[in-house]
Amino acid sequence: MTHKVAVIGAGLAGLSCASYLRRAGCFVDVFEQERGIGGRVATARVGMVPFDSGAQYLTARSDVFRNYINELVSSGYAARWDPKVSSGETKGIQLHTWYVGTPGMSSIVRPLAESVRVHTSRKVHTLSQTDKGWTIWFDDQTNVGPFAAVAVAIPAPAARLLLGRIEGMVEALSRVRMQPTWSVMVRLDRQTLPEQDVYSDMSEVLRWIARNSSKPGRKPQGEMIVIHASPAWSRETEDADPEAVAEELWGEVTRQLGLPAVAPQQMLAHLWRHGLVEQSLGDTFIYSTHYKVGTAGDWCLGRLAEHAYESGQGLGRAIVNSL
Repeated sequence: MTHKVAVIGAGLAGLSCASYLRRAGCFVDVFEQERGIGGRVATARVGMVPFDSGAQYLTARSDVFRNYINELVSSGYAARWDPKVSSGETKGIQLHTWYVGTPGMSSIVRPLAESVRVHTSRKVHTLSQTDKGWTIWFDDQTNVGPFAAVAVAIPAPAARLLLGRIEGMVEALSRVRMQPTWSVMVRLDRQTLPEQDVYSDMSEVLRWIARNSSKPGRKPQGEMIVIHASPAWSRETEDADPEAVAEELWGEVTRQLGLPAVAPQQMLAHLWRHGLVEQSLGDTFIYSTHYKVGTAGDWCLGRLAEHAYESGQGLGRAIVNSL
Protein backbone atom coordinates (compact mmCIF):
# COMPACT_ATOMS: atom_id res chain seq x y z
CA MET A 1 0.00 0.00 0.00
CA THR A 2 1.31 3.44 -0.91
CA HIS A 3 1.60 5.77 2.06
CA LYS A 4 -0.07 9.17 2.21
CA VAL A 5 2.14 11.92 3.63
CA ALA A 6 1.28 15.54 4.38
CA VAL A 7 3.74 18.41 4.05
CA ILE A 8 2.91 21.72 5.72
CA GLY A 9 4.57 24.64 3.96
CA ALA A 10 5.26 25.11 0.24
CA GLY A 11 8.59 26.87 0.53
CA LEU A 12 11.85 25.41 -0.71
CA ALA A 13 12.25 23.04 2.27
CA GLY A 14 8.67 21.77 2.08
CA LEU A 15 8.64 21.21 -1.66
CA SER A 16 12.11 19.63 -1.58
CA CYS A 17 10.77 17.20 1.01
CA ALA A 18 7.57 16.61 -0.97
CA SER A 19 9.50 15.93 -4.16
CA TYR A 20 11.71 13.35 -2.41
CA LEU A 21 8.65 11.63 -0.93
CA ARG A 22 6.89 11.50 -4.29
CA ARG A 23 9.92 10.02 -6.02
CA ALA A 24 9.94 7.33 -3.31
CA GLY A 25 6.35 6.42 -4.23
CA CYS A 26 4.36 8.25 -1.54
CA PHE A 27 1.15 10.16 -2.24
CA VAL A 28 1.90 13.70 -1.10
CA ASP A 29 -0.37 16.61 -0.20
CA VAL A 30 1.23 19.98 0.49
CA PHE A 31 -0.68 22.62 2.47
CA GLU A 32 0.38 26.27 2.20
CA GLN A 33 -1.22 29.17 4.07
CA GLU A 34 -0.33 31.78 1.41
CA ARG A 35 -1.93 32.12 -2.01
CA GLY A 36 1.29 31.21 -3.81
CA ILE A 37 4.19 28.81 -3.36
CA GLY A 38 7.83 29.52 -2.63
CA GLY A 39 7.88 30.89 0.93
CA ARG A 40 10.76 33.33 1.12
CA VAL A 41 11.68 32.62 -2.51
CA ALA A 42 8.17 33.61 -3.62
CA THR A 43 7.58 36.24 -6.28
CA ALA A 44 5.39 39.10 -5.03
CA ARG A 45 3.44 41.54 -7.18
CA VAL A 46 2.90 45.26 -6.83
CA GLY A 47 -0.05 45.76 -9.14
CA MET A 48 0.98 43.72 -12.18
CA VAL A 49 4.72 44.11 -11.61
CA PRO A 50 6.64 41.09 -10.16
CA PHE A 51 9.27 41.57 -7.46
CA ASP A 52 11.61 39.24 -5.58
CA SER A 53 10.63 40.48 -2.14
CA GLY A 54 12.38 37.77 -0.12
CA ALA A 55 15.47 35.80 -1.11
CA GLN A 56 17.42 37.79 -3.69
CA TYR A 57 19.60 35.06 -5.18
CA LEU A 58 20.89 31.52 -4.65
CA THR A 59 24.40 30.18 -4.29
CA ALA A 60 25.51 26.55 -4.46
CA ARG A 61 28.24 25.17 -2.21
CA SER A 62 27.34 21.46 -2.12
CA ASP A 63 27.34 19.11 -5.11
CA VAL A 64 23.72 18.12 -4.44
CA PHE A 65 22.38 21.65 -4.59
CA ARG A 66 24.72 22.60 -7.44
CA ASN A 67 23.24 19.73 -9.47
CA TYR A 68 19.75 21.02 -8.74
CA ILE A 69 20.72 24.57 -9.78
CA ASN A 70 22.27 23.23 -12.98
CA GLU A 71 19.01 21.42 -13.77
CA LEU A 72 17.08 24.65 -13.20
CA VAL A 73 19.39 26.60 -15.49
CA SER A 74 19.28 23.99 -18.27
CA SER A 75 15.46 23.92 -18.17
CA GLY A 76 15.06 27.70 -18.12
CA TYR A 77 13.87 28.02 -14.51
CA ALA A 78 16.99 29.89 -13.37
CA ALA A 79 19.87 31.94 -14.73
CA ARG A 80 23.15 33.36 -13.54
CA TRP A 81 22.97 36.94 -12.25
CA ASP A 82 26.04 39.13 -12.57
CA PRO A 83 24.97 42.48 -11.11
CA LYS A 84 27.06 45.58 -11.61
CA VAL A 85 29.00 46.30 -8.44
CA SER A 86 31.61 48.89 -7.58
CA SER A 87 35.30 48.10 -7.90
CA GLY A 88 35.68 48.76 -4.17
CA GLU A 89 34.44 46.95 -1.09
CA THR A 90 31.10 45.94 -2.58
CA LYS A 91 32.87 43.46 -4.85
CA GLY A 92 33.46 41.33 -1.79
CA ILE A 93 29.77 40.57 -1.34
CA GLN A 94 29.76 38.22 -4.34
CA LEU A 95 32.05 35.44 -3.17
CA HIS A 96 30.08 32.76 -5.05
CA THR A 97 28.19 32.68 -8.33
CA TRP A 98 24.68 34.10 -7.93
CA TYR A 99 21.62 32.51 -9.52
CA VAL A 100 18.06 33.78 -9.69
CA GLY A 101 14.77 32.21 -10.70
CA THR A 102 13.43 33.25 -14.11
CA PRO A 103 11.20 35.09 -14.68
CA GLY A 104 10.90 35.35 -10.86
CA MET A 105 12.42 33.68 -7.80
CA SER A 106 9.39 31.40 -7.32
CA SER A 107 10.48 29.53 -10.47
CA ILE A 108 13.14 27.92 -8.25
CA VAL A 109 10.51 25.67 -6.63
CA ARG A 110 8.22 25.01 -9.60
CA PRO A 111 9.88 21.74 -10.72
CA LEU A 112 9.59 20.40 -7.15
CA ALA A 113 5.84 21.10 -7.10
CA GLU A 114 5.04 19.43 -10.43
CA SER A 115 4.41 15.92 -9.14
CA VAL A 116 2.64 16.68 -5.84
CA ARG A 117 -0.75 18.08 -4.90
CA VAL A 118 -0.35 21.62 -3.54
CA HIS A 119 -3.24 23.26 -1.71
CA THR A 120 -2.78 27.01 -1.22
CA SER A 121 -4.64 29.37 1.16
CA ARG A 122 -4.86 26.51 3.69
CA LYS A 123 -3.57 27.60 7.10
CA VAL A 124 -3.00 24.66 9.42
CA HIS A 125 -4.26 25.17 12.96
CA THR A 126 -3.71 21.83 14.72
CA LEU A 127 -2.32 18.35 14.21
CA SER A 128 -3.95 15.36 15.90
CA GLN A 129 -2.96 11.69 15.86
CA THR A 130 -4.97 8.50 16.31
CA ASP A 131 -4.14 4.86 15.67
CA LYS A 132 -5.16 5.47 12.02
CA GLY A 133 -2.65 8.27 11.50
CA TRP A 134 -2.44 12.05 11.48
CA THR A 135 -5.36 14.44 10.93
CA ILE A 136 -4.72 18.03 9.90
CA TRP A 137 -7.12 20.74 11.08
CA PHE A 138 -7.35 24.12 9.37
CA ASP A 139 -8.34 27.57 10.58
CA ASP A 140 -11.80 27.18 9.00
CA GLN A 141 -12.37 24.08 11.21
CA THR A 142 -12.24 21.64 8.30
CA ASN A 143 -9.83 18.70 8.38
CA VAL A 144 -8.11 16.14 6.15
CA GLY A 145 -6.51 12.80 6.85
CA PRO A 146 -5.44 10.32 7.92
CA PHE A 147 -1.80 10.60 6.85
CA ALA A 148 0.91 8.08 7.67
CA ALA A 149 3.40 10.89 8.42
CA VAL A 150 3.63 14.67 8.51
CA ALA A 151 6.47 17.01 7.54
CA VAL A 152 6.28 20.54 8.95
CA ALA A 153 8.38 22.90 6.84
CA ILE A 154 7.65 26.37 8.20
CA PRO A 155 9.66 28.85 10.32
CA ALA A 156 10.77 27.41 13.65
CA PRO A 157 8.51 29.62 15.86
CA ALA A 158 5.45 28.52 13.88
CA ALA A 159 6.57 24.87 13.86
CA ARG A 160 6.89 25.04 17.62
CA LEU A 161 3.21 25.98 17.95
CA LEU A 162 2.17 22.95 15.90
CA LEU A 163 4.61 20.44 17.40
CA GLY A 164 4.78 21.64 21.00
CA ARG A 165 3.10 18.52 22.36
CA ILE A 166 5.50 16.12 20.65
CA GLU A 167 8.16 14.81 23.02
CA GLY A 168 11.51 16.47 22.50
CA MET A 169 10.35 18.91 19.83
CA VAL A 170 9.94 22.04 21.97
CA GLU A 171 13.41 21.82 23.45
CA ALA A 172 15.05 21.59 20.03
CA LEU A 173 12.91 24.25 18.36
CA SER A 174 13.45 26.65 21.26
CA ARG A 175 17.15 26.83 20.38
CA VAL A 176 16.38 28.45 17.03
CA ARG A 177 16.20 32.24 16.82
CA MET A 178 14.86 34.10 13.79
CA GLN A 179 14.80 37.80 12.99
CA PRO A 180 12.25 39.96 11.16
CA THR A 181 13.05 41.77 7.92
CA TRP A 182 11.13 44.58 6.28
CA SER A 183 11.15 44.38 2.48
CA VAL A 184 10.09 47.35 0.35
CA MET A 185 9.29 47.07 -3.36
CA VAL A 186 9.58 50.30 -5.36
CA ARG A 187 8.61 51.01 -8.97
CA LEU A 188 9.96 54.12 -10.70
CA ASP A 189 9.15 55.32 -14.21
CA ARG A 190 12.84 55.74 -15.18
CA GLN A 191 16.31 54.66 -14.04
CA THR A 192 17.16 56.50 -10.85
CA LEU A 193 19.78 54.38 -9.08
CA PRO A 194 23.40 54.95 -10.12
CA GLU A 195 24.99 52.37 -12.43
CA GLN A 196 25.57 49.94 -9.58
CA ASP A 197 22.88 47.21 -9.24
CA VAL A 198 23.50 46.04 -5.68
CA TYR A 199 24.34 47.81 -2.40
CA SER A 200 24.92 45.99 0.88
CA ASP A 201 24.91 47.29 4.48
CA MET A 202 24.69 50.95 3.53
CA SER A 203 23.69 52.10 7.02
CA GLU A 204 22.34 50.85 10.34
CA VAL A 205 18.90 50.91 8.71
CA LEU A 206 19.63 49.46 5.25
CA ARG A 207 20.84 45.89 4.79
CA TRP A 208 20.27 45.53 1.04
CA ILE A 209 19.33 47.56 -2.04
CA ALA A 210 19.00 45.91 -5.44
CA ARG A 211 17.86 46.83 -8.90
CA ASN A 212 15.36 43.98 -9.29
CA SER A 213 14.96 44.85 -12.96
CA SER A 214 18.66 44.05 -13.60
CA LYS A 215 18.05 40.34 -13.06
CA PRO A 216 17.82 38.06 -16.13
CA GLY A 217 14.36 37.21 -17.39
CA ARG A 218 12.74 40.37 -16.04
CA LYS A 219 10.84 42.71 -18.34
CA PRO A 220 11.30 46.09 -16.69
CA GLN A 221 8.77 48.85 -17.11
CA GLY A 222 10.92 51.62 -15.71
CA GLU A 223 13.06 50.66 -12.71
CA MET A 224 12.21 48.13 -10.01
CA ILE A 225 14.05 48.29 -6.69
CA VAL A 226 13.97 45.97 -3.67
CA ILE A 227 15.07 47.29 -0.28
CA HIS A 228 15.69 45.16 2.83
CA ALA A 229 15.98 46.78 6.23
CA SER A 230 18.50 45.62 8.80
CA PRO A 231 17.28 43.01 11.33
CA ALA A 232 17.78 45.43 14.24
CA TRP A 233 15.74 48.20 12.60
CA SER A 234 13.11 45.70 11.50
CA ARG A 235 12.75 44.41 15.06
CA GLU A 236 12.30 47.94 16.41
CA THR A 237 9.62 48.75 13.80
CA GLU A 238 7.95 45.33 13.64
CA ASP A 239 4.52 46.75 14.56
CA ALA A 240 4.81 49.95 12.50
CA ASP A 241 2.45 50.91 9.68
CA PRO A 242 3.72 49.41 6.39
CA GLU A 243 3.16 52.67 4.47
CA ALA A 244 5.24 54.59 7.02
CA VAL A 245 7.96 51.93 6.82
CA ALA A 246 8.05 52.19 3.02
CA GLU A 247 8.37 55.97 3.15
CA GLU A 248 11.11 55.81 5.78
CA LEU A 249 13.19 53.22 3.94
CA TRP A 250 12.85 54.93 0.56
CA GLY A 251 13.88 58.18 2.22
CA GLU A 252 16.94 56.46 3.68
CA VAL A 253 17.88 55.04 0.27
CA THR A 254 17.52 58.50 -1.27
CA ARG A 255 19.80 60.00 1.39
CA GLN A 256 22.44 57.28 1.33
CA LEU A 257 22.74 57.21 -2.47
CA GLY A 258 22.25 60.94 -2.99
CA LEU A 259 19.29 60.42 -5.31
CA PRO A 260 17.09 63.23 -6.62
CA ALA A 261 13.72 63.63 -4.94
CA VAL A 262 11.63 61.17 -6.94
CA ALA A 263 8.14 60.01 -6.00
CA PRO A 264 7.77 56.27 -6.74
CA GLN A 265 4.90 55.28 -8.99
CA GLN A 266 4.22 52.34 -6.67
CA MET A 267 5.68 51.30 -3.33
CA LEU A 268 4.77 48.46 -1.00
CA ALA A 269 6.30 47.23 2.27
CA HIS A 270 6.09 43.63 3.46
CA LEU A 271 7.32 42.28 6.80
CA TRP A 272 9.00 38.89 6.73
CA ARG A 273 8.36 38.17 10.40
CA HIS A 274 10.87 35.31 10.35
CA GLY A 275 13.04 36.61 7.54
CA LEU A 276 16.54 35.72 8.73
CA VAL A 277 18.06 33.00 10.88
CA GLU A 278 19.99 34.39 13.83
CA GLN A 279 20.76 31.03 15.46
CA SER A 280 20.25 27.75 13.65
CA LEU A 281 19.32 24.35 15.06
CA GLY A 282 22.63 22.73 14.11
CA ASP A 283 21.03 19.59 12.66
CA THR A 284 19.68 18.92 9.17
CA PHE A 285 16.13 18.22 10.41
CA ILE A 286 14.13 16.92 13.37
CA TYR A 287 12.15 13.68 13.07
CA SER A 288 10.37 11.37 15.49
CA THR A 289 10.24 7.81 14.16
CA HIS A 290 7.77 6.97 16.93
CA TYR A 291 5.24 9.69 16.09
CA LYS A 292 6.07 9.85 12.35
CA VAL A 293 6.32 13.64 12.37
CA GLY A 294 9.22 15.99 11.75
CA THR A 295 10.24 19.46 10.73
CA ALA A 296 12.64 21.04 8.26
CA GLY A 297 13.76 24.47 7.06
CA ASP A 298 16.78 26.61 6.29
CA TRP A 299 16.89 27.40 10.01
CA CYS A 300 17.99 23.83 10.72
CA LEU A 301 21.40 24.35 9.13
CA GLY A 302 21.79 28.10 8.57
CA ARG A 303 20.07 30.76 6.52
CA LEU A 304 20.66 29.85 2.87
CA ALA A 305 18.24 28.48 0.29
CA GLU A 306 20.69 25.60 -0.07
CA HIS A 307 20.15 24.76 3.61
CA ALA A 308 16.38 24.66 3.09
CA TYR A 309 16.73 22.30 0.13
CA GLU A 310 19.09 19.93 1.98
CA SER A 311 16.92 19.98 5.10
CA GLY A 312 13.81 19.03 3.10
CA GLN A 313 15.65 16.22 1.32
CA GLY A 314 16.94 14.88 4.63
CA LEU A 315 13.52 14.90 6.28
CA GLY A 316 11.96 13.22 3.25
CA ARG A 317 14.59 10.47 3.42
CA ALA A 318 13.95 9.97 7.16
CA ILE A 319 10.19 9.69 6.61
CA VAL A 320 10.60 7.13 3.82
CA ASN A 321 12.97 5.05 5.93
CA SER A 322 10.49 5.01 8.83
CA LEU A 323 7.41 3.93 6.87
